[in-house]
Amino acid sequence: MSFDVLKYVIEAKEELDRTLACKHTSFDDLYPYMMEQQTFFWYKRHAAWAGLLMAVRIAEGSGADWTTIFNEKQQVMITARVLDKKVLDEWLEVTEDSQQGIVE
Repeated sequence: MSFDVLKYVIEAKEELDRTLACKHTSFDDLYPYMMEQQTFFWYKRHAAWAGLLMAVRIAEGSGADWTTIFNEKQQVMITARVLDKKVLDEWLEVTEDSQQGIVE
């Protein structure tokens, strides 16, 4: 059985991008009754971040170069592995060295 590790990382990145941009994600479909709870949005961000970190960890374990998917600022955030204000505020900023955008 083959598994495209980098595709998994890209999907996790897209999920985080959509989450931070306050767009609908698959997570919303899992917990539709939670949409009215304010803590849901923090939990949703945390779950997307944890999913991305897990995807990166799997890629590292398989020897895949996940860094090409992210700009330098995002690589630093991932390496720090801490979901903080900087990640929430700056993740989606488009930088000169990035061709990646938000998935609509």
